[in-house]
Amino acid sequence: MMDFGLLPAASLLVLAASGDPVCRAPKPTEISVAPVSTKVQLHTDKSLAELQGVETATINPHSFGGVSVMQGYAQASIKAGGETKLDYAPAEGYRDAICIWYDKITIRFDVDPSIHLAKEVYKDRCMRKAVYDHEMKHVMTDRKLINQYSNIVARKLSDQLRQRGFVVGPIPIDQAEGVAARMQQTVGQILELEFKRFELDRAEAQGRVDSLEEYQRVSKLCPLFKVPDDVIQSGGRNAYRGR
Repeated sequence: MMDFGLLPAASLLVLAASGDPVCRAPKPTEISVAPVSTKVQLHTDKSLAELQGVETATINPHSFGGVSVMQGYAQASIKAGGETKLDYAPAEGYRDAICIWYDKITIRFDVDPSIHLAKEVYKDRCMRKAVYDHEMKHVMTDRKLINQYSNIVARKLSDQLRQRGFVVGPIPIDQAEGVAARMQQTVGQILELEFKRFELDRAEAQGRVDSLEEYQRVSKLCPLFKVPDDVIQSGGRNAYRGR
């Protein structure tokens, strides 16, 4: 069972220019967005019957009259957060005025994936591999997306902040605290909007993995594996995975 890592962080150095010649940042603003994933954790403590009680967001691709059985599922929480570091200096030639600029913006996409297999599935060598490999498609889909969005977010921050200005000033010292707070808030708002887009793209991408064709492919890999009648009669809702 192989695990895969992530791509390097998306990094940009952006010239922090100001419209006023007095305010110049001493160095380019550094924007870094890093995708970070923990190793996949495997859980096999629940039986097939117990797994049928797990609530998931997976849209069942089977017909309304069919019965499907959840034999395993992948789960991951993805969080986005980071730090925005500002710097400042006195505005030369101005009394009680300063310049403020973005020094460094560091963002992380953290994902902690886990795969849950029913006890009966894990004990069967064929089904263990078949279901695990399917769930890894979901894990890799998440990892691919956070790699993509690391670059998207880095570029979006660069473009949006360039429109507003990486450097602010000269401004009166008594206004500095409010301006700095707005500069921090703007980064948070940009990140929040992109994360909402990420969640929508993630739901669509994960849905493509859970196609009827994929479910049928997995079920044909191990024809000797039999799901107990009592599990089938319990009306299992999902097949093979969930979120």
